[in-house]
Amino acid sequence: FSAPNSAPCSLLFVVVVLVHFPAKFTVIGPPEPVTAILGQEAVLPCHLSPRMSAANMVVRWFRSEFESFVHLYRDGRDQYDEQMPEYQRRTELLKAGLTDGNVPLRILNIRRSDEGEYHCFVQDDTFYEETILELRVAGLGSAPLISVEGHQNGGIRVVCRSAGWYPEPEVQWKDLNGRHLPSLCERKSHGDNKLFETETVIIVTEYSNQNLSCCLRNTILNQEKESAVHIGGQLPSKSHTEHTTTRNKTKYRKTRTEIIVWRNCDYDSFKYFGDNSGFFKKYSN
Repeated sequence: FSAPNSAPCSLLFVVVVLVHFPAKFTVIGPPEPVTAILGQEAVLPCHLSPRMSAANMVVRWFRSEFESFVHLYRDGRDQYDEQMPEYQRRTELLKAGLTDGNVPLRILNIRRSDEGEYHCFVQDDTFYEETILELRVAGLGSAPLISVEGHQNGGIRVVCRSAGWYPEPEVQWKDLNGRHLPSLCERKSHGDNKLFETETVIIVTEYSNQNLSCCLRNTILNQEKESAVHIGGQLPSKSHTEHTTTRNKTKYRKTRTEIIVWRNCDYDSFKYFGDNSGFFKKYSN
């Protein structure tokens, strides 16, 4: 009796190949514009849906041109080479929620030129999505300075000046009861910093004692600055230099400044003189 031949031994090799399939997601930003104040910082929200880690993805923030980036995160770190010059040392990708799909961008020292559309672009391998959001910039100007500048048209000429506003502010004279008073003329222009400067004039009848206020309002921030002055007695009718004190209601200290009387609302007839804001002017003749 002979034993049957043993069956040949065979080895089975199992090769496991790990293939990375790009995740599919949607990039979501805020439905309304983000509002930022000049000189301060802004955070532009952006996140992935469904929630997933973006730590190993590419996150690119840009304006109108893809290659010109505001901020770039790639290979697990921020990439600053070839960043737009106007955003250098002013941007940061907030990474606290990166593993949850949050990729917000912080912009420091907001400028007027920062206003507009931003693209939040996220890429995982060959799959990518993006969303567009809007940054709206606003600036509160200086507290209004009110000056009494002599007689005109049978009354007393009162001028209100302010600078540093964006966008163009609403300007309004009010009486003691808060009623709107019509102005004689109003001028708004851009200063060297591209922010709005305003001057508005009202004529108050000489025989009346009046408590007036000049109010400027930023329509985006829904904030205003207001100054008040009491008008009483007779003033010299000829042009002269006088000192005027204004009281404002926005917790600013009282300000005393020298004002040179101007004869009309023509900006071309004035030159700058030593106020810190560089806004007030004197007659050039």
